[in-house]
Amino acid sequence: MRNFTKIQKVTVLLILLYLVWEIAIRIWAYVQPPEGAIIRADLIFIYPVLIILIIISLVQQIIRFAKRH
Repeated sequence: MRNFTKIQKVTVLLILLYLVWEIAIRIWAYVQPPEGAIIRADLIFIYPVLIILIIISLVQQIIRFAKRH
């Protein structure tokens, strides 16, 4: 079993939480009256955090792989 760093565990957890959030928002948007566009201001905060954590996790994995070989 491979050990994951704390950042990698947090990244996976946040991605799973984001998926749940996205499903909830899609359900909410579906039941809204079609009067106008729904502006997703939450994505301005969610995407940068997820992207940064994914990049950090990937760099950690690359460094770990390089050390083994």
